[in-house]
Amino acid sequence: MLSICVPVYNYDARPLVHELLRQADEMSEAVEVLVYEDGSAPEQQCINQSLADLPNVRYVALPENTGRASIRNRMAKDAQYAILVMLDVDGEPNPYLLRNYISRPTEATVVVGGRSYTSEPPDDPALRLHWQYGRYREALAPARFRPRPYLHFQSNNFRVDRQFFLDNPFPEVHSYGHEDTLWGQLLAPAGTRIEYIDNPVLHLGLEPEEVFIAKQRQAVQTLKSLRKAHPTLTTRLTTFADRYPRMSQLAELLPEEMLVRYLMRTRNLKVLDMLKLKWWITGWALAIGYS
Repeated sequence: MLSICVPVYNYDARPLVHELLRQADEMSEAVEVLVYEDGSAPEQQCINQSLADLPNVRYVALPENTGRASIRNRMAKDAQYAILVMLDVDGEPNPYLLRNYISRPTEATVVVGGRSYTSEPPDDPALRLHWQYGRYREALAPARFRPRPYLHFQSNNFRVDRQFFLDNPFPEVHSYGHEDTLWGQLLAPAGTRIEYIDNPVLHLGLEPEEVFIAKQRQAVQTLKSLRKAHPTLTTRLTTFADRYPRMSQLAELLPEEMLVRYLMRTRNLKVLDMLKLKWWITGWALAIGYS
């Protein structure tokens, strides 16, 4: 029995929910779909509220945005079945996503299906930076090439035992980014088993470059706050900054406006790396021991 949790913020959830119901109809297990609007605009709620009339769908519209961690924790509490599948709303599941999660024998408490991107870039040039980043950074390696599972956890598409999730909820991070990074690494001390399988969701929610860059900046600021509270928190960015402190200090001297313009013109991910390094080190050199 399966509870599928889909948090929604200003996005049309109907295509995803209809596909999930189609897949559920082909299975013998009981399935429910929880669709929770996390403070979406009224016009978006008007689009999605028709889902409340569908069988096995529970539609709830929250008046205010509670954040990506809080909404998932709430949905887990409200779910009625023993296995949860957490999905982001801006994805297109492969045709066998639910069956793969149910039928695959595993002793893992957490099973991550991963994400994919289209092989061709989007027609809109403004979306290509996000596509480039997703294709070459977020969907790099198949599951079998992930030897450090706690460092690679992604919350857009995963299965978890409900009781385990209730006992180990997402950290209540109230700014954008890295609540899933932290959650995955908090599982390491207890030896919780995380398994990665090739059961991807195609990411559709590409954002214009200005929005994408702004969110990347916010994610770095969130990471800085989390690192102060959790000094062992590790990402690709923190590993590089810790290993090459002098280069980090050099990045701080580079003009941000110049880097942003060059990034938008070239979509070179190395430039994005430099921007992130600059955001990371700025104002924090002494706090993290760079001298």
